[in-house]
Amino acid sequence: MELEIHSRNVAMTPRWKTEIESRMEDLQRGHDDLIHSRVTLTKNRHHKKLANVAEALIVVTLPGRHTLTARKEDKTFEEAIRSAFQAIGIELRKYREKRASTNLRLPPMPPHRGVVSKLFPNEG
Repeated sequence: MELEIHSRNVAMTPRWKTEIESRMEDLQRGHDDLIHSRVTLTKNRHHKKLANVAEALIVVTLPGRHTLTARKEDKTFEEAIRSAFQAIGIELRKYREKRASTNLRLPPMPPHRGVVSKLFPNEG
């Protein structure tokens, strides 16, 4: 699985990077079919007006062109990362449950066609 880690308006620290990598490994351990994931950390430029300064965005790509996204804002980047990974874990669980509960849609079966070669009126 590919993992991209980006940061906007803030310098990426090794602590955040290792936490993201370890949480992504835990997430991938339970869901081994993840194709690609992108984590973006953004610092809000208008931090004096808002209480939540840090934002974490996680985008996960699954087979079949399915994409799951979680965006969380919090006071610190550590808290935003934790809450975003919790949210993406919940989304993945719900996605799996929904996929497991739906029945496969198969095309309708055509009626059986054949040739009657002989009739037995005395039997059955």
